[in-house]
Amino acid sequence: MSHSNHHLYEPEPTMIAFRSSMLCVPALAVAALAACSRDATFVEPTPPLAAIHWVHAVPDTMQEDMRIVDIVSNAGLYDADFRGANMFYQGIEVGSRHVRIFNSSTDPAIAQQVMKDTAIDFAVTDSVTFIHMGFARTGSTPARQVRLFTDKAADPAGTNIGFRAIHAGAGMANLDVNLIRHRADTLTLPATPLIANLTYGAASTYVTVAADAAAADSLRVVVTAAGTTAPILANVALPAGEAGDVTKNPIAGARVARSVMTAVLVPRSVAGSTAPQTAAFTTASAVILVDRRPPNTMP
Repeated sequence: MSHSNHHLYEPEPTMIAFRSSMLCVPALAVAALAACSRDATFVEPTPPLAAIHWVHAVPDTMQEDMRIVDIVSNAGLYDADFRGANMFYQGIEVGSRHVRIFNSSTDPAIAQQVMKDTAIDFAVTDSVTFIHMGFARTGSTPARQVRLFTDKAADPAGTNIGFRAIHAGAGMANLDVNLIRHRADTLTLPATPLIANLTYGAASTYVTVAADAAAADSLRVVVTAAGTTAPILANVALPAGEAGDVTKNPIAGARVARSVMTAVLVPRSVAGSTAPQTAAFTTASAVILVDRRPPNTMP
């Protein structure tokens, strides 16, 4: 799979134009000005890029900034609350990148606090998911760590979509994961889950399922404790996506064949911590990432 087929980061070239005008100049200057009358332009070259998802999955801490500090780069995740992420890939310059995770605050003393300092080698063919996960509070288990998952999702082909789950749910036991087409009927889980007994810190292999064929269909990620069908711990809809045509390229989703997505399973926020405490954060959930776009449809 080529790099251009699996992420949406396409830096646009930069053009800088310089214009000059003179009201009264000597003849030699006029000649020189005429020779340079066309706007000077410079097209900034695009460096070789890998592709990265960033995910903040630490459930007991404040906003975070994930930054590249060895070079000037657009890559990173900023002012991200717990469960913050970039759904679509971001370009990151290849080579050895020095990554730091900081607390995000308007107070300089807090903003300078480094949560993690690491170096990662990126090749132009890489597509990865970078997750800061675990508990930040001293003595809590599992302790926070950075995990890097290799993606490289294959084309599910035909009228299918691809799907994978990553267990980043600190404090949660092994999990079963299903994709259920949720209509008005009662939600029923199969006896054999789509992804079984997923352990903390692990990623499943990619599986293939039929794309949603009708507007009434809505594939949902349904999570339970391993070996059980109740209670349901998380029930999160995949994005529907949007089909492409001759005027626009498709947006990946459950109703768009040849899309591939990952559900990063995350826990509830820790009560009383600086993580968000609204109702949505009082139960487990999933952060959805797009690992492969369907083919372009524009000419």
